[in-house]
Amino acid sequence: MTKRLLTYLLILFVFASCGKEEVTTYTIKGKVSNEACDIVLFGLNNRFEKIDSIRTDTTGRFTYTIDKDTVVPFSLFLPDGEHITLFAEKGVTAELSYDSITKGWVVKGGPIQAMHDSISSVIESSDNVHERLTIIEAFIKSHTLSEINIELIRRYLVDIPGQDNTRIKATISKLSGVLQDNEYIAVTKKKITTRNFDTLHKLFPSFTYITADSCKRITLDTFKKKHLLITFWASWDKASKNGMQKLRNVKDSIKSENFEILNIALDHDTIAWKNALKEDSIIGYNVCDEMAWSSEVISKFDIDSLPYSLLISPYQRIIKYKIDTEKDIALIDSLTKKHDKSLEERRKREELEKKKKNNKNKK
Repeated sequence: MTKRLLTYLLILFVFASCGKEEVTTYTIKGKVSNEACDIVLFGLNNRFEKIDSIRTDTTGRFTYTIDKDTVVPFSLFLPDGEHITLFAEKGVTAELSYDSITKGWVVKGGPIQAMHDSISSVIESSDNVHERLTIIEAFIKSHTLSEINIELIRRYLVDIPGQDNTRIKATISKLSGVLQDNEYIAVTKKKITTRNFDTLHKLFPSFTYITADSCKRITLDTFKKKHLLITFWASWDKASKNGMQKLRNVKDSIKSENFEILNIALDHDTIAWKNALKEDSIIGYNVCDEMAWSSEVISKFDIDSLPYSLLISPYQRIIKYKIDTEKDIALIDSLTKKHDKSLEERRKREELEKKKKNNKNKK
């Protein structure tokens, strides 16, 4: 009897186990403000390619769930401009909260998230670039298969201007074969091989935008025979939003009559973009590219931070990129004067050739 009972119990256990479905969802929840606002979400690889917006309730609370059967890295951009990296692990419910003691955002939930935040804290405890790289290399050596490595390389090496490309390549070479095939790493290896050689003097890609103030349609040809300072920024990015105020000094300092400013906002939320323009009165032509980081224009450049400015010649070629609009005013003025002179010389040559042609036709 006892043996038969145990058999029945075993059968019931097997059926009960088969009936259970594996949880593949990941949920992030938290509170980011005291009022309703938008949180922007970006996928960091092809496992989560979309750009999304999370609307909080009237108290600033939110809940967001994705259904994935593998680890998915993505980023949250909070209303205060803070950037949070998350690792979505199936079956995990994580919580985002603000630590008033450390004065930073904290994510609790999931072993990969905990490991990422721990090593990031160690890296950020040092201000020395070489020390940081040594810490990253040591972590990669101990965790060759961890996808955290990709985020560390992106944030602390690739996204920081002025890094040694040779050492970045050496660091990437230490990754496991699986991570070497990662889409981001493949693109990064290609970029650092050609960086600084595939942008200068190239034609700026064609575009068509609608301006915010007059709803006027503008294209690249709108600025034909003009020097054009183009700045990429975003209303959700606090640093770039603050940096846009420096453009007024640029406009006031450049004496060329053939100088214009175009600001391209990488915002999928056009209402937030227009509100930012009203608050800050940003000078120049203001347009919005709702495709944000996925836009065709942005894909042409090695943009590693916002705001990102470049200067276009009257011939629509890129003559300077990664411009600091506060420090490089004299350089911009010098370049515009140089190309103004070139433009004037070209005009005179064309007039002379036209005159010669007319004289020849008269004969």
